[in-house]
Amino acid sequence: MTEETPTPPPGEIPPADQVKVDADSIVSKRRKLNFWQRIGASGLSVSLAIHVLLVFIAAAFVVSTVTDSGKKDPNTFATGAGGGSGGERVKSTERKVKPKNVKSLAKTTTRITSKSASASIALPDMPSSASASSMISGAMAGGASKGFGGGAGGGIGAGKGMGSGGGKNFVARPVMGANIFSQRLAVYFDASASMLPYLDRVEAEIRDKFPDADVFLSNGVFIDVHDNEIVGGDKFKGAPFLNRPTGGGSKKNAKGELVPTETNPAKLTTQGRAILKKYGSNFKTGSVGGWIDILKDDRTYDALIIFSDFQDGVRQIRTKAIGNVSAYKPDKGMRADPPVVFSDRTNQGGGFARSVTLIASGGASGQPVVQCKETTGLIVGMVALGSGIPPGTQVIEIKDNVSFTLSKPLTAAPSGRVVCNNGGDKRFPEEKKWEDEWEKAFAGARENKGPRLYLISTSRAYGNKPGTILQRCVSASDGSAIMVKFGNAKKGTNTVNDLHNYDDLYVGMPVSGRGLPDGVTLVAMPTYKEIIDPEDPEKKRKKRVIDKQLTISAPVLEDSTNAVFAFTPLIQAVGTLAKDSKVIDDVSGSIDLKPGMIVVDGRFPLATKVISVTPNKAAAGFFAVEMSAPASATAANAVLRFRPAASTTGNARGAAPTR
Repeated sequence: MTEETPTPPPGEIPPADQVKVDADSIVSKRRKLNFWQRIGASGLSVSLAIHVLLVFIAAAFVVSTVTDSGKKDPNTFATGAGGGSGGERVKSTERKVKPKNVKSLAKTTTRITSKSASASIALPDMPSSASASSMISGAMAGGASKGFGGGAGGGIGAGKGMGSGGGKNFVARPVMGANIFSQRLAVYFDASASMLPYLDRVEAEIRDKFPDADVFLSNGVFIDVHDNEIVGGDKFKGAPFLNRPTGGGSKKNAKGELVPTETNPAKLTTQGRAILKKYGSNFKTGSVGGWIDILKDDRTYDALIIFSDFQDGVRQIRTKAIGNVSAYKPDKGMRADPPVVFSDRTNQGGGFARSVTLIASGGASGQPVVQCKETTGLIVGMVALGSGIPPGTQVIEIKDNVSFTLSKPLTAAPSGRVVCNNGGDKRFPEEKKWEDEWEKAFAGARENKGPRLYLISTSRAYGNKPGTILQRCVSASDGSAIMVKFGNAKKGTNTVNDLHNYDDLYVGMPVSGRGLPDGVTLVAMPTYKEIIDPEDPEKKRKKRVIDKQLTISAPVLEDSTNAVFAFTPLIQAVGTLAKDSKVIDDVSGSIDLKPGMIVVDGRFPLATKVISVTPNKAAAGFFAVEMSAPASATAANAVLRFRPAASTTGNARGAAPTR
């Protein structure tokens, strides 16, 4: 059944025309819709575009961040490896050179096989030329060795292998003869009257290599200890008992006025000023003792230099009860004066050598004079022990390398070894713990956990005297202790002239300085003569002048005036040599001997090293020392000197301790 549309009434607009117009318009619009519009994907396109843009921005940010963080500190020397953690080259990802395919480098050879269990096959010899295995080892050495990336094997690539290292390694910078490994350096300058003439020169020398070094000034190089606490140290509380001045020294200005010489905050870095503000009073009161005790743990600096004539020393007193000793109580109405349990300040610091072993070459019963060809380290006031010497006898006079006079006559002709010491160490073991703490803190320098210690002296070789606390800290930190002298040298001669003093110099010491070739040693001390003083109008007064200058082992390469010459002190020991034997028996005075040290003695070949140092169980205080080469002569009670070997791990802060 169909329905018909009724006829519209007359006078109305035909609906058919209106419907037609609307239908055509609608059909036309539907035909313009594309595929993406029909499936509703327009919103998806916009969303995808936004996400792509965000991903691009994030990628650009990450790339720029990684690139910036890869910038290297210009003051560090990045290496591929060392002894502990990875160095910078391990982290570097900017460009890695792939090792060449080993197969392509080796000559292709025919592969020989056999299916017979009893076959006999003669394989060809390995080629003697650069084989694959040698190239592999070269590549590995190139990646694992520290240095310029080439590696010990001349290996393949840029030396960015996965070696292990101690982190950043520092290039040594020479300062007055000492090679200083540091990025952040602090210097303690002895501003006492005897040292002030060197202040400007020394500061200029240091700032030439370390422009941002922090230089602290104070009067003297004193270490004061109360019980087991360092005066001026971080743990010290209360009022100190001091018998010395505090603060800086003074010098004349251009107008001739005396002005104080103290640390100049304007010359310090921001970190240095912060330390001075916090600990300035500690440094004034505690002198170098307080300075060391604070900075050894502070970690602001990775190297400390002490510049002084080292005429001062350690003084330790007791105020608290310990063992069977009661606490100190001052007498009523009297100034407090606690007992001194240890001091090496006798004779203006000459007592730094706590013990020295000498060889008596003559003397007579009933006479107080002992003949001795070697008196280095001996000081007036030391107690002498040996054959023919009465108990409690002291040294009262010394003629250098000739003889020494005792306070009591000999009971028999002296022979063999004479041990002299300054005595007076009445400390309990608990009162020496501060020394162990210092040594342990400086030993951390070998693992980048503490500062290295360097001692530069103009007079006394304090840092190299056996057993002294400063020497132990220098040794523990792999630092160095040298003496510097100011003088002249002329090209082509074998002499160093007019040094400001000749204190603590002796034959065999290594010498370095401007115009001197490497490996030079001191071969002869200067000699003197007396002349009529030309300034005496009556021509009666005599004057002692140098006859022959100090002689070195090689000619000077260039002229130098008022130059700095560095002398490296040696470690002295006494022992018995046997011809063709590598072992030195009954060695004494060898508290600082270590494997790797080089003996400086004509009875051993050049560069003969210490292999081991073994205590003698049957005789306390004596050692057996094994050398890398045998002695060429037999000698009993021979005086021997040793020097540290040139450091091969000096710029590798992660080097393992050689103990």
